[in-house]
Amino acid sequence: MVIGQVHRDQPGASAWARIEAAQRDVRLPCLLVPQPAHAVLAGELAAALLPTAFGELPPEIQRAIQMHDTGWAASDAQQIQRLRSGTGSTAAPVSFIAISPQEAAEAWDASIDAVHAFSKPGAIIVSRHFSLLAQHDQPHHQRFLEAEKSRQRKLEGATADLDRWTAALGFCDLVSLYLLSGLSREVEFPLAHPASAEAQNASRVSMQVDQHHLRFTPATLRSGCRLTIQALKHPVSAPGARFETLTWEVA
Repeated sequence: MVIGQVHRDQPGASAWARIEAAQRDVRLPCLLVPQPAHAVLAGELAAALLPTAFGELPPEIQRAIQMHDTGWAASDAQQIQRLRSGTGSTAAPVSFIAISPQEAAEAWDASIDAVHAFSKPGAIIVSRHFSLLAQHDQPHHQRFLEAEKSRQRKLEGATADLDRWTAALGFCDLVSLYLLSGLSREVEFPLAHPASAEAQNASRVSMQVDQHHLRFTPATLRSGCRLTIQALKHPVSAPGARFETLTWEVA
């Protein structure tokens, strides 16, 4: 679950550091965005990317980005059910960064399987994405990493596009998390997978958030495109609306 609130983020910190701080600072009221919905927003970002960023993304790769967190559906549904119950109506939600390594690995594995059902290249980039994330907590994810190395050897074909497609997934994933966390200060993103070794020296793009408007420098997304997602309100105030529609337009 991604937790959304208005935050005073830290100037000078990396995009991920700001996201992590926001996700650990859970306060009520807040917005709840299931991981599969966050991935849909990442897919919208991927569909709006200019070719100058990561080259042309085939439709199946855009769909893979859109579905890269499908495996979190059951876990997030259980949490929503708990928070909507009488005893959980004012309980604090649990962010994705507080989920146990075992539960995360199970969700990652299910996500890769879901994408593999329609795209082998898509499954590879989702596997590589989660493997890069897992390397930063290697002692807890060693079994997952070994399994994914084996999977990638079986799936990989002779394509030179996997690196840039994986980078596009990592970029869209990070931008989506930043927006949904309620952060608004100007921030830079690497034009590489943010968890990769290449990210440190990669070219960077700056994003400015002005309420519902986004500006990327240099231009990275198609001007005029509109991004939309529905977030659940928590707690729900009767008889108020149970969700809030979040929108951004790229300048």
